[in-house]
Amino acid sequence: MNYDLSSALAYLCLIALTVAFLVLAFGPSWLEWLRPSDTAALRVLPNYSSDIDHFSDRFRADVQEHLRSPQLHLADHFDMVGAQVRRVDWRGAQRPVIALGDLSTDQAIECPTQVFVHGDLNAGAGSDFDALLVQGALQLGARSAVRSWAHADGKVQLAQGCKVTRRVSSMESVTLAPDCCFERVQAPDVNFGQVGAVRGVPSRRPRRQALLSELQGAIRQTEHLTLIRGDCRLAQDTRYVGSLIVTGRLLIGAGSEVVGDVKARDGIVVGAEARMDGSLTSEKQIQILEGASVAGPVISETIILVGAQVRLGRHDAPTTVSADSILVEGGAHAHGTVWARNMGVVWAA
Repeated sequence: MNYDLSSALAYLCLIALTVAFLVLAFGPSWLEWLRPSDTAALRVLPNYSSDIDHFSDRFRADVQEHLRSPQLHLADHFDMVGAQVRRVDWRGAQRPVIALGDLSTDQAIECPTQVFVHGDLNAGAGSDFDALLVQGALQLGARSAVRSWAHADGKVQLAQGCKVTRRVSSMESVTLAPDCCFERVQAPDVNFGQVGAVRGVPSRRPRRQALLSELQGAIRQTEHLTLIRGDCRLAQDTRYVGSLIVTGRLLIGAGSEVVGDVKARDGIVVGAEARMDGSLTSEKQIQILEGASVAGPVISETIILVGAQVRLGRHDAPTTVSADSILVEGGAHAHGTVWARNMGVVWAA
């Protein structure tokens, strides 16, 4: 009898302990499910959103909501500025700033909050902004900075030495002068170098036809894919059709053309005036020499070096260029997104 009573008490204690642990572990979750308290939207930091237009679109929607609604007064939520830019206390702004017309000054503007301009914005050298949304064209003087993001519906022109350390985008074009530093740039046309720099015309070099399967050490994987273990060199002024995987380093001869995707583990060098109709992917450095063109994505886990007069993507087929660091020589041109996860720099030869 005593044995049965002890067993029953032991089972009751085990059940009580189990219930106590369940309550401790899942009690807060059950309470939150019954009465939700954490319903506010999470704040997305500027360097974590994959959509380059995320923050500008959200800011635009906020402004437009206040413009449309008669119950919401702009002056209650924003600091309003007029054409007299020099009289505005930009540094003392604590709320987002709105200008319902063009803003233009040769003096520096330093504003720690978001700025919306319903028109063009032209700011002088040494300007410093947190975030910019411009419904016209945007032009910043030398050594200016944008700390979070900038978007313009019109053209964006950044003078020498500007820093856009998060993201800048445009629905028309972005031009970065020499010594500009960038992280993410997106536009139908991205120009590196001086505004109005002349871009070269692709050469019409004669090319002989060759097969990737004829390369030394080639291993045919499929009808359109060739594998080479070790380093590989493609001849100059030669046209290859098919995709190529190289376990070592790949050198693409000057004036050559590859109609397909290319991957190389130990780096890729694209010769001058070569043409790549597919993508370039490498774990290590990718170097694209002067006058070459790449139609597809260019992806490196380390660094991408882009020479003068290089073309990346097409206007009717934008692409993505991505690496930890990107160095671009003045005169290069891209269509789509150029993303330097650490830092990108435009330099003049």
